[in-house]
Amino acid sequence: MPTLIALIVFALSGLGLTAWLRRNQAARPAPASTERSADELSKLRWRDFAKLVLQVMRARGYRVATEEGLPADGIPTDGSDIVLEREGVRTLLSCKYGSGAVVGAQALLGLAKSATLRGTGEVIVVTPGRFEEEAARIARQQNIELIDGPSLWPEVRPYVSGGTAPAEAVPSNATATRLIGLAWGGAAVIGGLAWMLAQGMQPVGGDAAPQIDAPAHAIAHTAATTPQPTPVSVVPTEPAALEARRREAANAITTLFGVDRALWSTQSTLLVYLSAEDVDPTTDLCPLLERYPELAASRVQLQPPAGSSKPVRFKQCRTY
Repeated sequence: MPTLIALIVFALSGLGLTAWLRRNQAARPAPASTERSADELSKLRWRDFAKLVLQVMRARGYRVATEEGLPADGIPTDGSDIVLEREGVRTLLSCKYGSGAVVGAQALLGLAKSATLRGTGEVIVVTPGRFEEEAARIARQQNIELIDGPSLWPEVRPYVSGGTAPAEAVPSNATATRLIGLAWGGAAVIGGLAWMLAQGMQPVGGDAAPQIDAPAHAIAHTAATTPQPTPVSVVPTEPAALEARRREAANAITTLFGVDRALWSTQSTLLVYLSAEDVDPTTDLCPLLERYPELAASRVQLQPPAGSSKPVRFKQCRTY
């Protein structure tokens, strides 16, 4: 029965954990596509990248300002900055594009002067990578808008041909195998615990020999032939037995904490020598005396240690 229970628990736990882990994996948000998309943007040529940026700018309401010698698509052939216009305000657009995809402060130092020379009041710098902290600090000082790869991707994604938006995350074979291993490994642990629990609840039996009631006459014969010890509560009449009981009580009292030794000075007076001044063993002493009816009312003399200034004390556990 414990094995059957363990197998059932193992199977149910394995199926349940597998379904739960798969559902949990599917519910996780897909990995952010910004980094992958920024990498894809970095693989474009500068001119193609600039075209995508201009499309984003047009969606923001900008148009390329007419300048002498500018190609029809508005992108300079020499890779220089582009002048945009919106609602009468001219803006300088600078596409910083390089293999390192990290724009430093040096790339921003001359933009403010270039904007003044070209008659623009605002500056926008775009890169498929990222900006160094020093570059971001200079941009704040000079009121330059910075757009890095992760920030640019949501705006440029609609214009990427072929649609590079990430597909719905599908667990790989390795991930699926790992999930199954985790699920059934956990199920094995739960099944083992169920087996141990069921095994512990099994009634004891089978291996134990059945007990057979002995006949009443056999019990009576055994009781009659087996010598029975004399109960402590029964007072013997023989002097030797009485002396043995006194000696037994004194020996037991000698083992108490704070007691050095105990002996009978008379048949009804117990002399107890203490090993320390401030101990009172009567709480534990009296029960030892009261086990014997003939000794329960004995006089107990508590003798302090030698050299002590404490007086001798007398106790009586029970009165006659």
